[in-house]
Amino acid sequence: MKNVIAVGNLSYNINLFFNSYPIEGQSYSLVKKTKSLGNILNICIILSKYELNTWYFSSIGDDIEGREIINNLHSNLINSDYVNVINNSKTNKNYIIRNLKNNSKTVLYEKDNYKYELVRDLNFKPDIIYADSAQYELVKKLKNMNSDVKVINTIASLNEENLNIAKLSDYIIIPLKYAQILTSSKINIVNKKTIIDTYMKTKELFSGKIIIYSEEIGSIYQSNNRLNIIPKLGNKNVKSENSFDIYKATIIYGIANQFSIDKAIKLATISKFLCDNNKTTLNIKEVIRIYEQNS
Repeated sequence: MKNVIAVGNLSYNINLFFNSYPIEGQSYSLVKKTKSLGNILNICIILSKYELNTWYFSSIGDDIEGREIINNLHSNLINSDYVNVINNSKTNKNYIIRNLKNNSKTVLYEKDNYKYELVRDLNFKPDIIYADSAQYELVKKLKNMNSDVKVINTIASLNEENLNIAKLSDYIIIPLKYAQILTSSKINIVNKKTIIDTYMKTKELFSGKIIIYSEEIGSIYQSNNRLNIIPKLGNKNVKSENSFDIYKATIIYGIANQFSIDKAIKLATISKFLCDNNKTTLNIKEVIRIYEQNS
């Protein structure tokens, strides 16, 4: 089995749902309250279900929420040996106000902003490091320690740390909105030249392989010096909250198993389609079967 390290800042999310956005000085009835543990953990869970040895590297507080995170990792067969539990500290929390009327959200966060430190030397050889928007120094250190490892990054924000991680990554997954901001360009989906120009300008910023994704266009990437577009399957307006996590995790799986980038993205497109249409499967063999039947 392949070994994947996931690096990121994990926040404990408390989701507060209202029928409208609260206005100062008014009283509101809470529709429901839920908790979640963030996108980085979603990806870890999917990778573990895909039968990859998954190791989570992060810091958490020495509190009830931290212990709940550890229990969640264990119940999903995610290795927690390198989770750094910081004594006398609190786990980062997000209080997310969700407006059911228009699906907007407002995030209030409570963070200690602690940096992760390796708690022990690695006792395994990683094949993949997946990083989101944080812990650049750790990612750099792990890559220097393991020359053959592939680093995969998702640009989740345009802060300096995320962009620095992207610059040392072998594969970068970029939502279209960030690619357009980074390149000061605008894609017109009926004008292929604008797609090519935006992709090539984005490629100039990074040394790794670029995958640009949007719900309207699908996946834009380069293979054998040729620019390719794999459209999103199904209704472009139908999107599940977790489908982009499944898309990213499936690409990670494909790269870990040394599939071509074409195959990895096609598998990811199928996985996302199934999730978007309430047919989610965490059985990667089923996704591969669908791919092979339609190839």
